[in-house]
Amino acid sequence: MVFFYQFMLGLFASIFVAAAAFVFQWLTVSGALAAILCGTLVIGFGPWYSIFLIGFFFASSGIIGLLKKMRSQPELAVLAKGARRDAKQVFANITPSIFALLLAFWTKEPLFLWGFVAGIASCTADTWGSEIGVLSPSQPRHLLTGKKLPPGLSGGVSWLGTAASLAGSLAITGLFATALWLNGKPFSFDLWLTLTALGFGGSLLDSLLGATIQVRYQCPVCHQYTEKKVHHDVATKQVGGLSFVTNEGVNLLTSIVIVILTVCFFYLKMSTAS
Repeated sequence: MVFFYQFMLGLFASIFVAAAAFVFQWLTVSGALAAILCGTLVIGFGPWYSIFLIGFFFASSGIIGLLKKMRSQPELAVLAKGARRDAKQVFANITPSIFALLLAFWTKEPLFLWGFVAGIASCTADTWGSEIGVLSPSQPRHLLTGKKLPPGLSGGVSWLGTAASLAGSLAITGLFATALWLNGKPFSFDLWLTLTALGFGGSLLDSLLGATIQVRYQCPVCHQYTEKKVHHDVATKQVGGLSFVTNEGVNLLTSIVIVILTVCFFYLKMSTAS
Protein backbone atom coordinates (compact mmCIF):
# COMPACT_ATOMS: atom_id res chain seq x y z
CA MET A 1 0.00 0.00 0.00
CA VAL A 2 2.87 2.37 0.81
CA PHE A 3 4.34 1.65 -2.62
CA PHE A 4 1.00 2.54 -4.26
CA TYR A 5 0.80 5.88 -2.47
CA GLN A 6 4.40 6.69 -3.33
CA PHE A 7 3.75 5.80 -6.97
CA MET A 8 0.66 8.03 -7.10
CA LEU A 9 2.61 10.84 -5.43
CA GLY A 10 5.21 10.48 -8.15
CA LEU A 11 2.55 10.64 -10.84
CA PHE A 12 0.84 13.78 -9.54
CA ALA A 13 4.10 15.53 -8.69
CA SER A 14 5.46 14.75 -12.15
CA ILE A 15 2.30 16.02 -13.82
CA PHE A 16 2.58 19.29 -11.88
CA VAL A 17 6.25 19.82 -12.76
CA ALA A 18 5.81 18.77 -16.40
CA ALA A 19 2.76 21.01 -16.81
CA ALA A 20 4.67 23.97 -15.41
CA ALA A 21 7.61 23.23 -17.72
CA PHE A 22 5.24 23.07 -20.69
CA VAL A 23 3.49 26.32 -19.78
CA PHE A 24 6.84 28.09 -19.47
CA GLN A 25 7.82 26.56 -22.83
CA TRP A 26 10.78 24.57 -21.60
CA LEU A 27 9.22 21.25 -22.67
CA THR A 28 7.23 20.28 -25.74
CA VAL A 29 4.13 18.09 -25.41
CA SER A 30 6.19 14.94 -25.99
CA GLY A 31 8.84 16.23 -23.58
CA ALA A 32 6.23 16.85 -20.89
CA LEU A 33 4.79 13.34 -21.31
CA ALA A 34 8.29 11.86 -21.12
CA ALA A 35 9.00 13.87 -17.98
CA ILE A 36 5.80 12.56 -16.37
CA LEU A 37 6.79 8.97 -17.11
CA CYS A 38 10.36 9.42 -15.90
CA GLY A 39 9.34 11.35 -12.80
CA THR A 40 6.72 8.78 -11.85
CA LEU A 41 9.20 5.91 -12.15
CA VAL A 42 11.88 7.76 -10.19
CA ILE A 43 9.62 8.78 -7.33
CA GLY A 44 7.66 5.51 -7.37
CA PHE A 45 10.66 3.17 -7.22
CA GLY A 46 13.20 5.43 -5.55
CA PRO A 47 13.64 6.60 -1.96
CA TRP A 48 11.50 9.50 -0.77
CA TYR A 49 14.18 12.09 -1.48
CA SER A 50 14.42 11.13 -5.15
CA ILE A 51 11.53 13.54 -5.76
CA PHE A 52 13.83 16.40 -4.83
CA LEU A 53 16.66 15.20 -7.08
CA ILE A 54 14.59 14.70 -10.21
CA GLY A 55 12.39 17.70 -9.41
CA PHE A 56 15.41 19.94 -8.94
CA PHE A 57 16.86 18.81 -12.28
CA PHE A 58 13.70 19.64 -14.21
CA ALA A 59 12.80 22.77 -12.23
CA SER A 60 16.26 24.34 -12.34
CA SER A 61 16.60 23.62 -16.04
CA GLY A 62 13.20 25.19 -16.67
CA ILE A 63 14.00 28.29 -14.63
CA ILE A 64 17.30 28.79 -16.45
CA GLY A 65 15.52 28.37 -19.77
CA LEU A 66 12.89 30.90 -18.72
CA LEU A 67 15.54 33.46 -17.75
CA LYS A 68 17.31 32.92 -21.06
CA LYS A 69 14.16 33.84 -22.95
CA MET A 70 14.52 37.36 -21.60
CA ARG A 71 17.58 37.89 -23.80
CA SER A 72 18.44 37.31 -27.44
CA GLN A 73 19.44 33.72 -28.14
CA PRO A 74 22.02 33.58 -30.95
CA GLU A 75 22.83 29.99 -30.00
CA LEU A 76 19.48 28.87 -31.47
CA ALA A 77 20.96 29.52 -34.91
CA VAL A 78 23.33 26.56 -34.51
CA LEU A 79 21.23 24.12 -32.47
CA ALA A 80 19.43 21.33 -34.31
CA LYS A 81 16.39 21.89 -32.08
CA GLY A 82 14.93 24.88 -30.33
CA ALA A 83 15.09 25.78 -26.67
CA ARG A 84 12.19 23.46 -25.77
CA ARG A 85 13.12 19.87 -24.87
CA ASP A 86 11.25 17.00 -26.51
CA ALA A 87 10.84 13.36 -25.49
CA LYS A 88 14.07 12.25 -27.20
CA GLN A 89 16.09 14.77 -25.22
CA VAL A 90 14.42 13.87 -21.92
CA PHE A 91 14.88 10.12 -22.40
CA ALA A 92 18.48 10.53 -23.61
CA ASN A 93 19.37 12.28 -20.35
CA ILE A 94 17.34 10.30 -17.81
CA THR A 95 16.91 6.71 -19.06
CA PRO A 96 20.27 5.26 -17.87
CA SER A 97 19.74 6.77 -14.41
CA ILE A 98 16.26 5.27 -14.21
CA PHE A 99 17.62 1.81 -15.02
CA ALA A 100 20.14 2.23 -12.22
CA LEU A 101 17.38 3.24 -9.83
CA LEU A 102 15.23 0.25 -10.80
CA LEU A 103 18.21 -2.03 -10.16
CA ALA A 104 18.69 -0.35 -6.78
CA PHE A 105 15.03 -1.02 -5.98
CA TRP A 106 15.18 -4.71 -6.88
CA THR A 107 18.65 -5.55 -5.57
CA LYS A 108 18.79 -3.17 -2.58
CA GLU A 109 22.43 -2.54 -3.52
CA PRO A 110 23.49 1.06 -2.72
CA LEU A 111 25.98 1.21 -5.59
CA PHE A 112 23.09 1.35 -8.09
CA LEU A 113 21.57 4.22 -6.13
CA TRP A 114 24.89 6.02 -6.34
CA GLY A 115 24.87 5.36 -10.08
CA PHE A 116 21.47 7.04 -10.25
CA VAL A 117 22.70 10.08 -8.31
CA ALA A 118 25.83 10.41 -10.44
CA GLY A 119 23.69 10.15 -13.58
CA ILE A 120 21.34 12.92 -12.45
CA ALA A 121 24.33 15.02 -11.36
CA SER A 122 25.85 14.55 -14.81
CA CYS A 123 22.61 15.59 -16.56
CA THR A 124 22.28 18.65 -14.34
CA ALA A 125 25.93 19.59 -14.83
CA ASP A 126 25.64 19.29 -18.61
CA THR A 127 22.37 21.22 -18.75
CA TRP A 128 23.60 24.04 -16.53
CA GLY A 129 26.88 24.20 -18.42
CA SER A 130 25.12 24.37 -21.78
CA GLU A 131 22.37 26.78 -20.78
CA ILE A 132 24.48 29.14 -18.67
CA GLY A 133 27.65 28.81 -20.74
CA VAL A 134 26.08 30.62 -23.70
CA LEU A 135 25.76 33.69 -21.46
CA SER A 136 29.54 33.94 -21.24
CA PRO A 137 30.86 37.34 -22.43
CA SER A 138 33.73 35.53 -24.14
CA GLN A 139 33.24 33.20 -27.10
CA PRO A 140 33.45 29.48 -26.27
CA ARG A 141 36.41 27.49 -27.54
CA HIS A 142 36.74 24.00 -28.97
CA LEU A 143 37.63 21.61 -26.15
CA LEU A 144 40.53 20.06 -28.08
CA THR A 145 41.78 22.66 -30.56
CA GLY A 146 41.04 25.86 -28.65
CA LYS A 147 39.47 27.47 -31.70
CA LYS A 148 36.56 29.84 -31.16
CA LEU A 149 33.10 28.39 -31.77
CA PRO A 150 29.60 29.87 -32.09
CA PRO A 151 27.77 29.96 -28.72
CA GLY A 152 25.73 26.80 -28.19
CA LEU A 153 27.67 24.55 -30.57
CA SER A 154 28.55 21.18 -29.02
CA GLY A 155 32.19 20.70 -28.12
CA GLY A 156 32.69 24.28 -27.03
CA VAL A 157 33.64 25.22 -23.48
CA SER A 158 33.89 28.45 -21.52
CA TRP A 159 34.91 29.33 -17.99
CA LEU A 160 31.34 30.32 -17.14
CA GLY A 161 29.91 27.10 -18.55
CA THR A 162 32.50 24.98 -16.76
CA ALA A 163 31.79 26.70 -13.45
CA ALA A 164 28.05 26.22 -14.02
CA SER A 165 28.60 22.51 -14.69
CA LEU A 166 30.47 22.10 -11.42
CA ALA A 167 27.73 24.01 -9.59
CA GLY A 168 25.06 21.77 -11.11
CA SER A 169 26.82 18.61 -9.99
CA LEU A 170 27.39 20.07 -6.52
CA ALA A 171 23.72 20.98 -6.24
CA ILE A 172 22.53 17.41 -6.88
CA THR A 173 25.11 15.70 -4.68
CA GLY A 174 24.53 18.31 -1.99
CA LEU A 175 20.80 17.55 -2.01
CA PHE A 176 21.58 13.84 -1.83
CA ALA A 177 23.95 14.31 1.11
CA THR A 178 21.40 16.47 2.93
CA ALA A 179 18.65 13.91 2.35
CA LEU A 180 20.76 11.09 3.76
CA TRP A 181 21.66 13.20 6.78
CA LEU A 182 18.00 13.99 7.44
CA ASN A 183 17.23 10.29 7.06
CA GLY A 184 19.86 9.38 9.62
CA LYS A 185 21.94 7.39 7.14
CA PRO A 186 25.74 7.56 6.88
CA PHE A 187 27.26 9.64 4.13
CA SER A 188 31.01 10.05 3.84
CA PHE A 189 32.91 12.98 2.40
CA ASP A 190 34.66 10.59 0.00
CA LEU A 191 31.31 9.44 -1.40
CA TRP A 192 30.12 13.02 -1.87
CA LEU A 193 33.38 14.05 -3.53
CA THR A 194 33.36 11.03 -5.85
CA LEU A 195 29.75 11.53 -6.94
CA THR A 196 30.40 15.24 -7.53
CA ALA A 197 33.49 14.47 -9.61
CA LEU A 198 31.60 11.88 -11.66
CA GLY A 199 28.74 14.30 -12.30
CA PHE A 200 31.11 17.06 -13.34
CA GLY A 201 33.12 14.58 -15.40
CA GLY A 202 29.94 13.70 -17.27
CA SER A 203 29.65 17.28 -18.48
CA LEU A 204 33.27 17.23 -19.69
CA LEU A 205 32.72 13.87 -21.40
CA ASP A 206 29.65 15.28 -23.14
CA SER A 207 31.75 18.18 -24.45
CA LEU A 208 34.49 15.79 -25.57
CA LEU A 209 32.06 13.58 -27.47
CA GLY A 210 30.40 16.67 -28.90
CA ALA A 211 33.77 17.87 -30.16
CA THR A 212 34.76 14.55 -31.71
CA ILE A 213 31.99 12.18 -32.80
CA GLN A 214 28.85 14.36 -32.89
CA VAL A 215 27.81 15.33 -36.41
CA ARG A 216 28.58 18.90 -37.40
CA TYR A 217 27.51 20.86 -40.46
CA GLN A 218 28.48 24.11 -42.15
CA CYS A 219 26.11 26.50 -43.85
CA PRO A 220 27.16 27.27 -47.47
CA VAL A 221 25.49 30.69 -47.22
CA CYS A 222 26.94 32.17 -44.02
CA HIS A 223 29.72 29.56 -43.51
CA GLN A 224 28.66 29.15 -39.88
CA TYR A 225 29.12 25.80 -38.14
CA THR A 226 25.80 24.37 -37.01
CA GLU A 227 24.02 21.22 -35.87
CA LYS A 228 21.20 21.86 -38.34
CA LYS A 229 20.79 20.02 -41.64
CA VAL A 230 19.16 23.11 -43.13
CA HIS A 231 20.32 26.68 -42.50
CA HIS A 232 19.08 29.79 -44.32
CA ASP A 233 16.71 27.44 -46.17
CA VAL A 234 19.71 25.69 -47.75
CA ALA A 235 21.00 22.18 -47.08
CA THR A 236 24.16 22.29 -44.98
CA LYS A 237 27.31 20.24 -45.60
CA GLN A 238 28.64 17.75 -43.08
CA VAL A 239 32.13 18.80 -42.02
CA GLY A 240 32.76 16.66 -38.95
CA GLY A 241 31.63 13.87 -36.68
CA LEU A 242 29.55 10.82 -37.49
CA SER A 243 26.34 11.38 -39.41
CA PHE A 244 24.29 9.18 -37.07
CA VAL A 245 25.54 10.72 -33.81
CA THR A 246 23.27 13.59 -32.79
CA ASN A 247 23.24 15.66 -29.62
CA GLU A 248 20.72 13.23 -28.13
CA GLY A 249 23.06 10.36 -28.95
CA VAL A 250 25.92 12.10 -27.18
CA ASN A 251 23.74 12.78 -24.14
CA LEU A 252 22.59 9.16 -23.99
CA LEU A 253 26.11 7.78 -24.38
CA THR A 254 27.43 10.13 -21.71
CA SER A 255 24.71 9.13 -19.26
CA ILE A 256 25.33 5.42 -19.90
CA VAL A 257 29.08 5.79 -19.38
CA ILE A 258 28.73 7.78 -16.15
CA VAL A 259 26.18 5.39 -14.62
CA ILE A 260 28.21 2.29 -15.53
CA LEU A 261 31.48 3.91 -14.46
CA THR A 262 29.96 4.83 -11.09
CA VAL A 263 28.61 1.34 -10.45
CA CYS A 264 31.88 -0.32 -11.50
CA PHE A 265 33.99 2.09 -9.44
CA PHE A 266 32.07 1.49 -6.23
CA TYR A 267 31.82 -2.25 -6.88
CA LEU A 268 35.60 -2.49 -7.17
CA LYS A 269 36.06 -0.25 -4.15
CA MET A 270 33.69 -2.34 -2.03
CA SER A 271 35.26 -5.59 -3.25
CA THR A 272 38.73 -4.35 -2.37
CA ALA A 273 37.63 -3.23 1.09
CA SER A 274 35.98 -6.56 1.94
